Amino acid sequence: MQKTILNISITLRGPLLTQSSSPGELGFDVVVARNHNEKPYLPGTLISGKIRQSLEELTDAIQGENKPDWFAPKLDDWLGKPSENDFAVSKRLFFSDFILNDNELEPSKTRYRIKIDQDRGAVEQHQIVMLENPFISGESYSFTGQVHFFSSQPHAEIIRQHIAVAIKWFSHLGALKSIGFGQVENAEICKIEELAIPTSSNTPSLTSDKIRFSIQPQYPCCLSGKPNANNLFDSECIIPGSAIKGCIANTWNHLLDEQKGTIEPNNTDSCYAELRENFSLIRICHAFPGKQENERPVVAPLSIVTTVEEIEPDTKKTHYYDVAQLTKPSLIGQQAPDFSVDWKDTENTLTTYPWPYIRFQDWGWDKLHSELRVHTAINRKSRRSAKNELYAYEQIIPEDKYWYGEFDLTKIASSETQTKVLEQIQRLCQHGIIGLGKTKTPANIQFIDKLKPAINSKLEPLENNIWLITLQTDTLLGSPENLNESSGKEELQNMYEQLWDEISNSKLTLLRYFARQRMTGGRFRKQTMQKQTMQNEQENYRPWLLTEAGSLFVLQANTANDIEDIQTRLKCWMEQGLPLAQSAISWYRLRDDPQQHWKYTPFVPENGYGEIAINLQSENITQLKDSDQNVNAINPIESIETGASQ
Repeated sequence: MQKTILNISITLRGPLLTQSSSPGELGFDVVVARNHNEKPYLPGTLISGKIRQSLEELTDAIQGENKPDWFAPKLDDWLGKPSENDFAVSKRLFFSDFILNDNELEPSKTRYRIKIDQDRGAVEQHQIVMLENPFISGESYSFTGQVHFFSSQPHAEIIRQHIAVAIKWFSHLGALKSIGFGQVENAEICKIEELAIPTSSNTPSLTSDKIRFSIQPQYPCCLSGKPNANNLFDSECIIPGSAIKGCIANTWNHLLDEQKGTIEPNNTDSCYAELRENFSLIRICHAFPGKQENERPVVAPLSIVTTVEEIEPDTKKTHYYDVAQLTKPSLIGQQAPDFSVDWKDTENTLTTYPWPYIRFQDWGWDKLHSELRVHTAINRKSRRSAKNELYAYEQIIPEDKYWYGEFDLTKIASSETQTKVLEQIQRLCQHGIIGLGKTKTPANIQFIDKLKPAINSKLEPLENNIWLITLQTDTLLGSPENLNESSGKEELQNMYEQLWDEISNSKLTLLRYFARQRMTGGRFRKQTMQKQTMQNEQENYRPWLLTEAGSLFVLQANTANDIEDIQTRLKCWMEQGLPLAQSAISWYRLRDDPQQHWKYTPFVPENGYGEIAINLQSENITQLKDSDQNVNAINPIESIETGASQ
């Protein structure tokens, strides 16, 4: 078993053009595609598509006695294929962009294209196009990129042979091929890297059942959440534990030359026996992008508010307060505070993160940059863009960025088994993992000894035996059985009260909360997770009601005698994630075996969901109490009536 990296060099003769989806200099209708470093590139998707086309044409051209014994391309296996019945299909080969080598480009010149009016024999009105043209006609330009894949050694050699002959079949690349643009002078595999996966290694005994790691995507990636439109995908800025777990399973399958999408028993993977048996018990926390090395960011609570003080006519200062401990709505310094939904964007609130999460730079969050890539499918017959097949990805640029997370092995009973599982994870991830996000990006994983939170949690109760619990990830809290379109504050309060009473064994009472909710699901998740638990096709589909990251709950001990037991319970929640309530298990039909819940919902603690922080306090945020002098409690009903009478 090995990871193979094919370094490919492609030399094109100018003129050439790969068209950018981003606007360029003023006056150009079409500009050259450049990456975030302003280097011209050939998209990896373009090279992948051309390899598929070459192998299809060679298959048609080489028949009968002329066909070599080794030539048998597995296009769908290697390069992927459209989803079948809403089920995604994996692929084996992952392409980087092909970046222009250190050629000195001419300053951007202009090349013109026109359309001729057939009747007049002159330029048709409004049919002139101005093309950016930094590539000189007749000059040679070399682009280099990589192809990554995991496989057995014999399979790797077969893939290499097919790719080598496919790139030799290239004639032109990029746009305007019909008029001679992008002529291929040479294409070759210039270097092969073969990284063997060891079958065993010596790993010291575990000193902790938590293993910290950093992960870095190798190329721009799209970690898509809910799409804005059917063909526009925004990227999330965190890497979910479920995505990392899926990439590990995908890498493992490829090493076994499998494409089933699941970890199947196999007599060739005996070196991963313990990992296979305990894979569903491993909890992988979401990976957060850290500003400081080996420091994991923390999501701030939605109970944080701001007021603005005018120091001078043109100078204002923003003050941050946490109002979680206030028992009533209040004015702060005679001002109505603003919650995060009403904040103006600032450098500290990092606008690259999706609203409404509060992610401060001084709470460890790194500033990320993104780019938009527009793709289109190609019609095989016309060799032009296919109709209704245009789509766009927002891609996070991972250069010099690291995401931090944890592997949690506490649910594996034996320390000896934990050690074996850790050793097998380290071997499996030694040369990275593949298939991250929509763009199926390879990623590198490094195991680190120490990882500290940017803001520490505290188990000791606050005044009046109160704890402030802040969700760090979206979480499946309680059962929405009694909620509908007309439900309001009272019904939601009842759901959360029942939830905390249930999972705390009636030792904690919910006083108040600051939370947001969203629905998630869709046709794919219905087919893969909920259909098997439905009694019949007519039974109602039940999308998941998630309470979003940053939501804060104020909990109080029912009796002072329970403090020690509550702290033990809170520590367990902090280390293993919030458990699924029995009410949620029943409503979503997750069945009785906790180790099988992942089959029916993705939002289980083992996938990183349900992570919490406790009693977060920052020196830059003032914790308000009812007794503070600048706090003036108000009665919202009286305020509304007074305003109406005026």
